Amino acid sequence: MWEGSACAVCGHDAGAMLPHAQGAGRSSTRRGAGLATGATGLLVVISTFILLQTRDAAPAQAAALSLAAATLAPAAAQPTFPSAAVQGPDLPLSEGGAIVLNDGPQTYNIAGRRDRVPTTSKASFVSWMLAHTDQKEVFLGQKWDLAQSMLKVGSITHPRVLEAFLRTPREFFARNPRRSYDNAVLLIGYGQTISGPQMVGKMTDSLDPLPGQKILEIGTGSGYQSAMLSELCNRVFTVEIVKPLARETDAIYRKHESRYPEFGNIDRKIDDGYYGWAEHAPYDRIIVTCGIDHVPPELIRQLAPGGIMVIPVGPPSGQTILRITKRVGADGTITLDRQDIFKGKRKEVFVPFTSKDGGVHTTGGLQGTR
Repeated sequence: MWEGSACAVCGHDAGAMLPHAQGAGRSSTRRGAGLATGATGLLVVISTFILLQTRDAAPAQAAALSLAAATLAPAAAQPTFPSAAVQGPDLPLSEGGAIVLNDGPQTYNIAGRRDRVPTTSKASFVSWMLAHTDQKEVFLGQKWDLAQSMLKVGSITHPRVLEAFLRTPREFFARNPRRSYDNAVLLIGYGQTISGPQMVGKMTDSLDPLPGQKILEIGTGSGYQSAMLSELCNRVFTVEIVKPLARETDAIYRKHESRYPEFGNIDRKIDDGYYGWAEHAPYDRIIVTCGIDHVPPELIRQLAPGGIMVIPVGPPSGQTILRITKRVGADGTITLDRQDIFKGKRKEVFVPFTSKDGGVHTTGGLQGTR
């Protein structure tokens, strides 16, 4: 099917894409330590200036500015997570350096849950959550107010997604808890960000996951997206390329798993997400939380017939968030139905889809970023 045919997503020759899916380039040489040290002060000034501009910027501009600041800021200026809290052994899978942090079996059945979060009034919601969770009243009030605004603008349309949003403690995963329910892109360290809650809600709503389905997330990041997905389905698989960030997030899941057993259903791996997680394929749903200029062929292969993928596709200046449905005909022919979840009204800037070698995945192969 792939050889000699055009990709229904990006328009490139699919056969030409196959070597790219199998190969891995090298990033350009790092700058010397002396130069890096001498530039630190300048980077801090530039990063601070960019972050100050986000206060008055439009949403799309603010996202781009926040991303630029995340890329420029030196590691010492970014949020950190106590290393003593990081748990879990390294379990090497292959010479490629993949590390499994958590891999089943899933033990908590979302479909068997009988308690329902009240969604009729703020007072009843806050009261119920205080009685059934360890979440704080100040965050619960903020979360309720944000949910109402998300309902009004259509970021959330499914009742199950609304309940998952209300259940999930975003403040556990946003490295700056005080800003957890700001509708903004936030830095989480290592040049990475956590998407705004409205964006997470919209992408999850477009994915429409069901309890019995298998979901693959590419780009674990803060862990918030997978945590929300674990409130919707029993089998969540997530892959992160940045090792220290993956360990921080793994520690957060483990810290809260006794009160939130659904977090134990999130299988986690450190690896290059461009190649998915083949051992558990096919997946009913795939969500990608980093920007790329094409859809990785291996992810299409790992998507089940009738499955849905939500992915930001486009140049670094801004991506279109596509909802792709995979159709397989009786003769085995694969077609991909594409929808822009914002119907052409907006583009977003996501962190780039990087590789284990520090490059960026593009249609032409890996490009160095250092």
